[in-house]
Amino acid sequence: MIDTEKARQDLLDPSLGFFVIRGLFSTKETDKYRESCERFMTDARRIRARIITNSMCDYVHPRSHDHVERTARIYQYLHNHQDDFIGGLLGRAIAIRDTIESAWLSNPIYRNEKATLHDYVIVTHYYGNRGMLSRHRDYNGPAPLPLIQFWVALSEPGKDYEGGNLVIYSKDGTRRRVEADLGLRRGDALIFDKTLLHEVELTQIPADGAARGRWTVLIGARAPRDTIFSASKKKILYGPPLYPLVAFGTTMLKRMRSNAAPS
Repeated sequence: MIDTEKARQDLLDPSLGFFVIRGLFSTKETDKYRESCERFMTDARRIRARIITNSMCDYVHPRSHDHVERTARIYQYLHNHQDDFIGGLLGRAIAIRDTIESAWLSNPIYRNEKATLHDYVIVTHYYGNRGMLSRHRDYNGPAPLPLIQFWVALSEPGKDYEGGNLVIYSKDGTRRRVEADLGLRRGDALIFDKTLLHEVELTQIPADGAARGRWTVLIGARAPRDTIFSASKKKILYGPPLYPLVAFGTTMLKRMRSNAAPS
């Protein structure tokens, strides 16, 4: 059990905004989950857009904040894992999150915002020597109290990868490297306020063929639901087999506009 009140205090503290749980997942659980994700990543459907519905199947999303493919993500949905091993792990984290947030539901703005956002899960594999994420925040909405999410390490820092720290910025500007400064290891969890700025440093993969690379999971990511029309449109435009044609056409259009621009 965690100290729920201490977690709330730390999440509200402008010099922190996060709370650490050591060993949320055991080594055996972590490895089993990651290995399942590795298998899924190999041959699952790839869609280059985020789709949030209460009936969406899990899929792989190549993802970057620029034009270099730096990561591949699995978008997992809780409704697909109600009775399996993955659902048990994810449910453990969601239950802790909901317990912490329950004390803030008396605020109507917070309660409404929480109700309108749909839960999903992001498993991320960072490619060696280019895997990173630029500084950003995951939420800019009106919630007056922290909406929180779980970041869990699924591989071992310093063994499976070098560098690649998750860097989190508290509201008072304090910068912390989660693996190097806070000492988080495989199976450890960082609960943090979604409004905090954060980034991931460049990930290096050791030459050792046994290195797993950098794998993480973000549990309790939240976003507005897509309409049926929007979800269908994204599947068509950003999934196989149409996306390669769309991407090629977009690239050619940009080149044509660039060539036509006055010098």
